[in-house]
Amino acid sequence: MLPHISINYEAVFVWVCAVTIAFLQYFLLGRLESRTSTRKGEKISLYVSVILSNFLISWTLPFGRLQTICLQSFLFAATRGYLGRSSTRNLDEGPEPITPAVELEKYPNKESYQEQAVTVGDSSSTGFPYSPLAEGQIRLLRFLDKDLSDDATLQFELFHAKLSQRPQYVALSYSWGQSHEPRGVDIVVSGCSHEVTRNLVDALHKLRENNISTVWVDAICINQQDAIEKSREVTRMFAIYRTAQMVVIWLGLDTAPEKDMGDLSSAIEDIERPASRLQHTPSSTDLSALDRLLMQPYWLRVWIIQETAAAKQARIFWGSYIFDLRSLETLLRDKPGSGNDHPLHDLARRVLSVRAACRAQQKPRLMDILAMTASSSTSVLRDKVYGLLGLASDWTDFVQEPNYTKEVSENHLCLEMTSNHIAWYSSADIIFLRSTNRYQAELPSWCPDYFHFQPHQFDKNLIPYVCGQDANLGWERRRAFGQSSPNMNEIIPDTFVTSGSRLILKGRRIGQITALGFLLDEEAVPHNSHAGSLVDEITDRDIGKAFRRLLLICHNQTYGIQPSSAFFSLLYALPDHVYQDRGHLRVKQWLNTHRAFFETFGVQLLPDSDEYAFIARRAGRLSPSSKVLPEWKEFFSLNEDNTISRRGEHPLYPMLQSISSILEERMRLMYIHDQYLLGWAHRDAEPGDIVWHLEGCSLQAILRKSEQLSKEHGESIYTLVGHAYVDPVMASGRWMARESGSRLVNIC
Repeated sequence: MLPHISINYEAVFVWVCAVTIAFLQYFLLGRLESRTSTRKGEKISLYVSVILSNFLISWTLPFGRLQTICLQSFLFAATRGYLGRSSTRNLDEGPEPITPAVELEKYPNKESYQEQAVTVGDSSSTGFPYSPLAEGQIRLLRFLDKDLSDDATLQFELFHAKLSQRPQYVALSYSWGQSHEPRGVDIVVSGCSHEVTRNLVDALHKLRENNISTVWVDAICINQQDAIEKSREVTRMFAIYRTAQMVVIWLGLDTAPEKDMGDLSSAIEDIERPASRLQHTPSSTDLSALDRLLMQPYWLRVWIIQETAAAKQARIFWGSYIFDLRSLETLLRDKPGSGNDHPLHDLARRVLSVRAACRAQQKPRLMDILAMTASSSTSVLRDKVYGLLGLASDWTDFVQEPNYTKEVSENHLCLEMTSNHIAWYSSADIIFLRSTNRYQAELPSWCPDYFHFQPHQFDKNLIPYVCGQDANLGWERRRAFGQSSPNMNEIIPDTFVTSGSRLILKGRRIGQITALGFLLDEEAVPHNSHAGSLVDEITDRDIGKAFRRLLLICHNQTYGIQPSSAFFSLLYALPDHVYQDRGHLRVKQWLNTHRAFFETFGVQLLPDSDEYAFIARRAGRLSPSSKVLPEWKEFFSLNEDNTISRRGEHPLYPMLQSISSILEERMRLMYIHDQYLLGWAHRDAEPGDIVWHLEGCSLQAILRKSEQLSKEHGESIYTLVGHAYVDPVMASGRWMARESGSRLVNIC
């Protein structure tokens, strides 16, 4: 009879669980170790934590210490053996090879920096092994076998160097090439085959010919398959090019004809002579080679903008010719652009203007540089923004760190950048640079499209205003005048919310647009309602002053000084030649189209007397024999006998310039009937749109209610039309003082 065996099922269950957990931990650890992105210090800490935790689990079991050690050793060896057979099997079957181990060998510190050579095994170009970069390190390429023939395969050694220790290297700035090009060319990097574009190989051959031994190339020195490393290195690109001894600008092998290249070389040599630097005279030669240089595809690439801007010293390599970039800048200053220039000419000039600004320690704002580089191209859409971060002085206000992961869409990144900017500056003015690009119609009406940033030509003046660098006195005056009311809250509350495509802010409703004026050169105006019932509700004195304030909003003189009521009668009495003399004939045309509009409001447009005469001299200027009415004298410079001065600059002229400036912004005069308010409205405004003051916005916003979205969500949902400007004097004591009118506004 067999003896009865008592089985402790609970102990067996615990033992099986412990062995399974230990095996899984060793298995996952082996997988993690095989990744090239895992650093050595991380591997050591992982090993220590896993082994200790497994020993603690095993110690709770009924085994002795020797048995525990033997069990852990067996599990560790079994796991490593399984992973080793799996790697061998995968290599034999042909998928992407497992990255071989990478060893770091420190060189003696004989130079001014310490470098670490990277030793790698054989690998195809699709599985090129990269050793992870330590903090502050970059990868550099060193040429091997400098005596190779031109058609031989280029060979390099890839090594790491501390950027802070100022390694000696040249940074290459070039165009990657077209995506439709045939198969690339193989080079050998640390014993491994690596495929690159033909244009890059041509550039590397030219660098070797000019005895350049160490180079930084983005396509090789950054692991392009590692999104985390790319995101980290993108923010260091400006520093990498700034630290380089020299930046080589490679334009390719497609040069101009030999004679034209000779003329260009002679012109540059003339500039580089010491005597010419002191007193340079522009060359009279038609430099067709310079035109061809400016039309090279290189200037289209987004990344080259910061690469050239960061360079302390830069040289252009074009075929067998080498030019100093400063000489090219001098030639371009001597060759002013014309309206017939190729678009690439203008792009190249913009690249060099950004370089000049950076050298003058005047880095542009991100929105400025995005507007300047709207026509630049890149193979990766996100590089339209990320490729410019090193140039922008305020990029951290928008982007926490570059994100190349495919799980996050460009739309989501745009929303995130806008939310970051609103939160950082406590200002929502950036919503007025909203997206108008058809490529991203899915963006909400309040969000700029940073990756296709092409602001409307009449919205570009808003960019410096939103960025706090407003050079337009008229816009700055609008901001300052809006602040005159203590209830004009420009500080956005901490409770603003961005939920999906919805922006939620507190706001006060100003009123509904009832009547709209014409745009400059516009023949038809949106339908105006209630326009005929306004004469008895507002006196001529009030409405006339309001119109004068609005027309002279950009006037360079103090805003509080307003002309008399005779201002409009003078504007309509002035003959065309006075407007044409100053280039403001379109102002007269605009006034003629608004005659009925002003008359509806009871504005006096005719003078009290017809005893005046405006006599033209040569070029349309006023003759001293002209006669003006007494009420118009404040608009002219007069002699002691009350005749018009020949030499004096009449006060009327800057007023005409002010009117022209506001009309060039393509704004419409608007009337808000329920509040008896006047102002300027965005060009896309329509009667029925509602003007709001949104907390956090220093300009008023025009919103249009979306009936479909409001019905779907069961609450009022609006879309942003654009900005507006309400006359603050007429508004004083009305909507600005009504704190109780504030409520949450939903904008999609």
